[in-house]
Amino acid sequence: TLVMARKIAMEQHPALEGARASLGAQSARLDQVRAANALTASITASTSRQTGAEQGWSTALTATKLLSDSGRSELERRSQGLAIDSAEESLRDVALSVRKGVKDAYFALLLCGLKRDQAAEAVATYEKHLDKARGFYEAGAKAKFDVTKAEVDLGNARIALVSAQAALASAQAALSNATGARLGTVEPVTGFLPPRPLPDEAVAVELAMENRPDLRSARLRAESGRLSIAIAAKGDAATVSISGSASLSGSDWPLDDSFRATLSLSAPVFDGGLTDARVAEARFVAKGAEATLRQARQTALYEVRTALLSVREAEARIPAAELLVRQAEESMVLAEGRYDTGVGNVLEVADAVLAFNAAKVGLFQARHDYSAALAALERTLGGELE
Repeated sequence: TLVMARKIAMEQHPALEGARASLGAQSARLDQVRAANALTASITASTSRQTGAEQGWSTALTATKLLSDSGRSELERRSQGLAIDSAEESLRDVALSVRKGVKDAYFALLLCGLKRDQAAEAVATYEKHLDKARGFYEAGAKAKFDVTKAEVDLGNARIALVSAQAALASAQAALSNATGARLGTVEPVTGFLPPRPLPDEAVAVELAMENRPDLRSARLRAESGRLSIAIAAKGDAATVSISGSASLSGSDWPLDDSFRATLSLSAPVFDGGLTDARVAEARFVAKGAEATLRQARQTALYEVRTALLSVREAEARIPAAELLVRQAEESMVLAEGRYDTGVGNVLEVADAVLAFNAAKVGLFQARHDYSAALAALERTLGGELE
C-alpha cells in the first residue's frame, strides 16, 4: 500500500538519515557553546632530576571559570538554538520531499500496471477478432485482407504489451529508489486519490507561509543573521574570569604546598579594526538572509497558485475522460456488431478498438495526473491535506 511504502521510506531512506545526522551535529555544537562558559579543571604531575641536585616532584590542580564575557556566550547559545531549529526544519523538508517522491513513484507504478493490464486486454480482444476473421474467411464471407489486418493488429498489440511490461519493471525499480529500500517485484494495492475539496487560494497561501519548512528555515536564518551582528560586536567586549590552583612541590617529603586564586579582567583596547570588519560582514550576511526570505515567500506564492491550478485542471479532465471511455466502448460494440453481421469492415473495427484502448489509457492518465498534482500541492503547502 501507499502507507507501507511511505513507512519504509521514513525508516530507510538515506536522505533522512543524513538530515538526522546534521541535526545531531547542530545539537552537539550547542553543547560545545555551553561548555565554553563552564568550569574547567586540569591536573599535572611531574618529576625531574638535575646533576648535583636531588630529585624533585611537583603536582598541581588548576580550575578556571569564566564569570562574564559581556553576554557573548548567551548570544552564541541563542544563535545555535536557531541553528538547531533550522536543522529540524531541514529534516522536515527532506521528509516532505521523500514522501512526495514515494507518492510520485507509487502513482507512476500504478499507472504502468493499469497500462499493462489494458495492453493485455487489447491482446485478448485482437485474438478474438483474429479468430472471427479466420472463421469468416474460411466460410467465404470475408476476404483474406481481414485475416492479414487482424494478424498485424495482434502483432502490434503484443509489442505494446511487451513495452508496457518493461515500463512496469522500470516503475518498480523507481519505487525502490524512492523508498531507499530494495522492494523487488511489487504490485500497488492503493488506488489513485479520489477528488477532494481544495482550499481557497488565500487559505492555501496562508497555510504555505505558516507550514513550509523552507520558509520557516529562512525566517530562522534571518533571525540568526541579526543575532550574528550582535555577536560580532562583542568581539572587543571585556571578559571577567576567576581561576584557582593548588600545588605540591619539592625534593623532600612531605612536599611544600601552595595555593593561589586569580581574578582576571580582560578589555581589548585596539584590535586593528577587526571587530568593525566582522560587524560589517555580519550586516551583509544578515541583509542577504533577509533577501533570501523575501525570495522564498515569492516562490511559495507562485508555487501555491500553479499547484492549485494544476489540481483543478487535472480534476476537470477526469469526467471528460470517463465520458470518452463510454463513447469509445459504445462505438467499439457497434463496430463489432456491424462486422459480425457483415455490414462493417475490418478497418472500422480496428479503429474502434484502438480508440477504446486509447480512451482507457487516457482515463488512467487523467486519474494519475490528479493524484500527482494533489501530491505536489501538499508538498507546496508544507503538509498533507486532511
